[in-house]
This record gives sequence, C-alpha cells and structure tokens, in this order.
Amino acid sequence: MSDKRSLAKKIIEKTIKLFFRGYFRLVHNIKIEGLENIPKDSTRLIIIANHASLLDGPTLWSFLPLSFKVLVDRVTAQIPYMKPFMDNEYTYQIDPLNSYALKDVIGVVNQGTCLLVFPEGRRTTTGSIMKIYEGTGFIAYKTGARILPVYIKNAELTLTSMTKGRRNYFTPLTVTIGQVQPPIEVSHLPNKLKKKEAARAIYHMLTEIFLQAHNKPATLASKFIELCRENKNRIAFKDITRKEVSYKNALLRAFLLQDYFAGIKEENIGILLPNLTSTVLTFFGLQLAKKVPAFLNYSSGPVVIKQTMELADINTIITSREFLAKIKLDPETITGKKVIYIEDLPSQFTLLDKLKAYSKTKFPSGSYGFFDKECKNTALLLFTSGSEGVPKGVCLTHENIISNIYQAMAKIDIRDTDFVLNALPIFHSFGLTVGTLLPLFKGARVFLYVSPLHFRVIPEIAYDQNCTILLGTNTFLNGFSKKANPYDFYAMRYIFCGAEALTETVFNKYVETYGIRVMSGYGATECSPVVSINSPLEYEYGSVGKVLPGIDYKLVPVEGIDNKGGKLGRLYVKGPNVMKGYLKNEKANNKYLVEDQGWYDAGDIVEVGETGFLKIVGRMKRFAKISGEMVSLTAIEESLAGAFGERKEVAIMAVADEKKGEKLILIANSEKVELKAVREILKGKGFSELAHPREVKVLKEIPKLGTGKVDYVKLKEIMKS
Repeated sequence: MSDKRSLAKKIIEKTIKLFFRGYFRLVHNIKIEGLENIPKDSTRLIIIANHASLLDGPTLWSFLPLSFKVLVDRVTAQIPYMKPFMDNEYTYQIDPLNSYALKDVIGVVNQGTCLLVFPEGRRTTTGSIMKIYEGTGFIAYKTGARILPVYIKNAELTLTSMTKGRRNYFTPLTVTIGQVQPPIEVSHLPNKLKKKEAARAIYHMLTEIFLQAHNKPATLASKFIELCRENKNRIAFKDITRKEVSYKNALLRAFLLQDYFAGIKEENIGILLPNLTSTVLTFFGLQLAKKVPAFLNYSSGPVVIKQTMELADINTIITSREFLAKIKLDPETITGKKVIYIEDLPSQFTLLDKLKAYSKTKFPSGSYGFFDKECKNTALLLFTSGSEGVPKGVCLTHENIISNIYQAMAKIDIRDTDFVLNALPIFHSFGLTVGTLLPLFKGARVFLYVSPLHFRVIPEIAYDQNCTILLGTNTFLNGFSKKANPYDFYAMRYIFCGAEALTETVFNKYVETYGIRVMSGYGATECSPVVSINSPLEYEYGSVGKVLPGIDYKLVPVEGIDNKGGKLGRLYVKGPNVMKGYLKNEKANNKYLVEDQGWYDAGDIVEVGETGFLKIVGRMKRFAKISGEMVSLTAIEESLAGAFGERKEVAIMAVADEKKGEKLILIANSEKVELKAVREILKGKGFSELAHPREVKVLKEIPKLGTGKVDYVKLKEIMKS
C-alpha cells in the first residue's frame, strides 16, 4: 500500500512540475543557464537565490534537478492564499522570532537535507539585492555547507513582484546557476563578527551571480536597440531645452543618424558638444554606424584639443555653431577638419531616410549585424584629465563599458522610476558611464545639463524636475550646497561623489542641511571608470566603498611606506572593465600588458580595512620624500579643506630641497591663510613636522580641470614662472 502511495505521490509531483515548466516556458520563455554546475552530491548544500517575486520558489523547484526544502517564514506560511505553496513537505518552516529556531535548521542541514534559502528574507522592493540576514550566514558557517548561488533574472518585472514601475505578465525569465562555493570560513574571527562576515560573504556571492546573469557579450549599439525596444514610450532623456525624448523616439533618431555617419570614411570621429540629448543620440548614431566616438574635452583649451585630435587621427568633428560661440573656441583649433554642425543635420534627411529609420526600429535585427566578437572592439575613446601630465587616449571596448555598468548595478539600486540629474561632462567617464549610460540599462530617465559650474541652476533643476539621483565631484557638490535651498533636494534618493576625495565639510553639509548621505566612490578612466563605491547596504564613512564584483585587486608594497601587514600599498586592478590599452602609446601599453600582465596600475596608495572598505591614502605622484619619509600631499590637502572658510582654497606642492630632499609649499587663494594656523591644524590632526609646509604662496585663483580638481600641471608651471 505504501509503495502505491509513494508511486502516486511521484506521479502527482511530476505532473505538477510539468505543469509549472509548461507555464514558465509558454508565458515567461524561461531559460536555464549553468545546469552543469549542479553538484551530484547535494548533502551539506545550501542554495541561495535572490528573491523578487512569488514565482521564485516554484521556478527553482520546477527546474533545479535537486531535491531540496525551501526555508520559509512560519507566519507567512499560514496566510490562506500562501498555505498551499508554503505549508507542505517541500518547505521547512521557521519562526523568525524564536532565537532557537536556527539551531533546528542547522540540525536539518547536518542530517543531509539540501536547503533553499532566500537570504534577503523578503521580496525586494527595489529590484536589486537588499539586506542579507545574518541567520543565513550563521547556518552556512555552522554547518560547513557548500553554497550554490542562483540568480533569477527579471523576476522583479513580473506581476507578483513588489517593485514599482513597469511590470509585465509575459516577462521573460532566466535562471543562472553559478559554481558551487566552498564552505564559508570564519573560524579566525571573534564570535561577535562571525555572523556578519558570513552574511557579507553571501552578499558577495549574490552580487557575483548577478553580474554573471546580466553581463553577456553585447555591443553598446545592440544594447541600445534592446533597451529602447523594451522601454518604448518611457522617457529616456530631457535637457536644458526641456524637450522630452522617449526611448522609442531616441532609437528612431539614432537610426536616422546611422546611415549619415556610415558615409564617413574614417573610424574615429570627434564629438565637441556639451551635455544635451542630441549629444547622446549622436553617440549612439555613431555606435550604430560602427564608428568610434572620441569625446573632446572642451574645457582643456585649444592646445590639448589639438593634441588629442592628432593622437586619435580625428579629421571629422561633430559640434554646434551655438556651442562654439559660447565657449569662444579659437576657430584655428579645428581649421582643416571636416566639421559637422548638428544644427544642419535635420535638413539632410529626406522623407525616404525617415521611413527607412522607422522600419529599422520595427525590424532592427536586419539593420545591425551583431557578432559576439565585436564586444571586444574599441567602442569609444576618452582622454585622461592630465592632472599629472600629458593626456593619454584610453581605448575602452564595448565589454569594458557594459561590464562596468552591470558591476555598479550589482551594488546600487537604480530603479526604472529614477530621474538622474547629470551635469558632469560626458567627455569624462564618470559622466558618460554612470551619469548617462547606466540609467538606460534600468529604463530610467536622465536630465542632461550643460555645465556643473552653474551652482544656482542645478539645485533648482533637481527641485523642479523631482530628480532622485545626483552625480558630482566634491568641488561641484560644494558649489551646489552654497546656492541650494534646503528643500531643493527633497526628492533625492542618492548623491554620488567621484573623481576626487569627498571632504568632511561637504559630507557634513549635505547630512546636516539636506538630510542626505553622500556616497563616495573611486575609479579611473582606464577602468570605465568605477572600481569601488559606497552603497546603502555597504557603507563606511571616510572610505570609497568596496571593490565591485568581477574586479580583482592587489596591493604592492611601496618603499618608505608602512604596508600595515599587506593592507596598504599601490593599487593594481584587473577585470572585464579594465581598458583595452592606450592609443599609440607603446611604452605605457608594454608596462600595462606585458610587465604588469594585464594588471592596471591605478597609481594610488590605498589601504584596505578588515571589512574590505578602501581608503585612498594618496596618488603615488602626490607623495613627497622628506628626510627619507614618504608624505602624502593629498592627505594634507584633505585635512586643510574648508578649514579657513568655504571660499578659501589650498593646494600642496613639493619642491626640491638641498637639506631634506623635498619641502612642501602651500598654495592659497587668500592672504588670510597663514602658515602658523596651517601648522596648528596639521599638528592637531596628528601630522608630524615633516608634513608641515615651509612657506605659503598666494594666487588669485588656483587652476582647475573640467572635473573641478586642481590642475597640478598648470600649477607647477605657474610656480616655475
């Protein structure tokens, strides 16, 4: 009799699984990736997965070829409409209020039961991975179980999710199964830290599997087509003209530009434009035409613009008459080049051109041949800021940019309901990747503003447009804070700071006046650019966050600096986001690709704390060797920032000294900055006398780059003159 019941049970179970599989294949076009990673032995195994919808449990139960129990909340399991799915032999119920409940779960796993756990403990409301409960980590390290990470892609877009914004009944789903991870090892830690560290390890596994699930071979053009077709009538861009452009219209206009740009013979095309919708559409039109956009830094001056055009063999420039008049660029700078003015483009397109572009939006597969290998081709050229020397041309591939976007999205919960205010120039990687491209990957909106120097206007736009995310450098955020009304940032969810160190003065201003915690990060143009970032889930004041998933790093000891047991050194990074190489720079490429074996030398001295947060000690080139000791000029500048008032700025330079090798000179924009006061401040902050400047020089204005950072090259020239 028992055999018949057992057989009947198997038949019913198989029938139900077949039903669910049929439903998911028919309605959600489900795909399963990584079945080869399923272990043959499922004892002492914990499956962890993101939790975005009520379909998550049935999805994994139907398609994972494993026998497991799902860990569920006993209270939720008793809700009438949930009871059939959560109160059965395939679940293990736990009372979250019972402190002894986890011990029972540990016993179940130790007895050989494979367990499926949703470490977030609830469905996400952001679409991203939320808080990880320490209980999952406690079970993992106490049982010594192996961990199988799984990610269900697009589950947050289904009707049973808790996210706001777009949701669809026929949302396609993809289940990505990662490789089995070894047991979490925390035996070396004090008991009070073990659960936290185990939970951090699980969060790291989930962000890594997120990256694996999303980061597939693609080009920026193919992704743009995909994203525009997905979001259609949603607004993509808005700029100073206040005209809104939908994703559908953006694709139409980019396709219209495609054929026009395809007629240009050369591959590298210069773009000399500010943050406007037309600039972004020009960029994507070039991508569709398989050209390489080269953004020219119009704030760098005619000499540098000429250098970059010569370096990149740029003979064609896309610009605007109105813009050239505003920046008062010397016409001689672009003499001899073919100049395409965006004001003239509309008259170039016939009705036939427009009909052809429209047909491409309906049938794009035939209009753009995409091959996986193209993802490793150069997608764009950016030029380093030159704060320490002559600018270099950085070759970034489609893979570099797209990888970095998904790496950042694994940590930051950008939502399709967000409105990003981006005033950072697109000719810098922070403004391009994070401020312009990343929001598109979530179907969000971007307001493009022409200049970050309009300190009074930008907060007003944030208020008027209900913007939810703002990007800036420390210098620009400081400027905004001086002009903003305390209510201007009322809708702001996040403010991200990069390109330079976030000072204590600026951080406190935003916390105390606007009630917003500024999230600082770290990156480099060569890394597309983000390497690490703070987030609401992983935050440490004074740091630049943790390294993003998919990026490896190492710290190389530096002579004259205590490496603190391997926790401090010169930072090298490697990952899919790190550049292809430098343009026409054999010496630099030989060091990067041959001598350093593909590890990018960031040129910064970094300290990594016990919990993995990075703190920038200073640029390698921004150290002085005084009496045999290495002194960080950056650290001194940060300690003095804001100490003499908001309008009084300082910079530190090192010059040769016969007695001690080098000595420090303080550059200030005010005669009220006195040497005695400087030394007292530094002494109070623990700096030795070696770090005290020997003299003060006053300049009416300290030279700045387009990012707001001090231009040390010009400053050095001024000091020599």
